[in-house]
Amino acid sequence: MTRLSYVDCTKLSPEQKELYDSIASGPRAAKRKSLVDADGHLTGPFNSFLHNPGLGKHWSAIGETLRFRTSIDRRLFELAILVIAVHWRSGHEWAAHSRLAREEGLGEEIITSLRRGERPQFAKDDEKIIYDFVQQLVSERRASDAHYANAASLLGEEKLIELVNALGYYIGLAAMLNAFEVHPPKELDDPWPLG
Repeated sequence: MTRLSYVDCTKLSPEQKELYDSIASGPRAAKRKSLVDADGHLTGPFNSFLHNPGLGKHWSAIGETLRFRTSIDRRLFELAILVIAVHWRSGHEWAAHSRLAREEGLGEEIITSLRRGERPQFAKDDEKIIYDFVQQLVSERRASDAHYANAASLLGEEKLIELVNALGYYIGLAAMLNAFEVHPPKELDDPWPLG
């Protein structure tokens, strides 16, 4: 369910068709079976991409690059996305990425604490460093010198740039998902149902 109408997949423009095909058969499709619904519609934020394929193709390319062509540890990447999902109360983002976080080895106790809005107890220093940096940047819109230095020391500049770009992208997606009231598929966990 969404506030946006579904794009009729039988009447796609050439630009929409190219974007549809790149999403429905791209690397995301291998990780997420619910990318296309039973009627052939793209789910999640991807339907909105089809409404404006000129913008959508760039959003899609950035997301695909961040997810599949960056070098940051995927466990830490997914932790960062979950922090954003909690802050924005984005049920769809949470549903998609809590599953991916588990697959990448993020501990269930951390995922459960985040879902409750609690600060997790971290056994691994790298997770604590990423959480502190992302949580502060998202909630205060700034990172202290200490949190920045810790993240930079852990990741190095190249991976830190990847992380910060990922934060911007997933904050934008959370805003989009919430504005359009995009719900996750029924089989996925939505801790903050919209509408």
